[in-house]
Amino acid sequence: MTTEEFRELMRQLHLAYPTKNLPDTTMNLWFGLLRECDFRQVEKRMEDHIRQHKYIPSVSQLYVMPETETTVLDMLGEWEKEGVERVEHIERWGGPKKPWQR
Repeated sequence: MTTEEFRELMRQLHLAYPTKNLPDTTMNLWFGLLRECDFRQVEKRMEDHIRQHKYIPSVSQLYVMPETETTVLDMLGEWEKEGVERVEHIERWGGPKKPWQR
């Protein structure tokens, strides 16, 4: 989220709750926490909150955890590494014997 987008959120918040003024320290904290979030998702949460509640939202009610993209190939690579580690661990510490080793 950019500074301009954050200002837009605060403008909307002030229009919805005109009697509640947030101090600069609170707005600095909010911006520090919300700047990693997607503006559209935070804006949607705030609009939903405004429709349903007469009290100003907390930053935790607006925060949207950023999503990291993963690909199927990345996940398969991780699973293969884990599988190799498990097999090596079993072999190293005398796990179950294979049928031809009995």
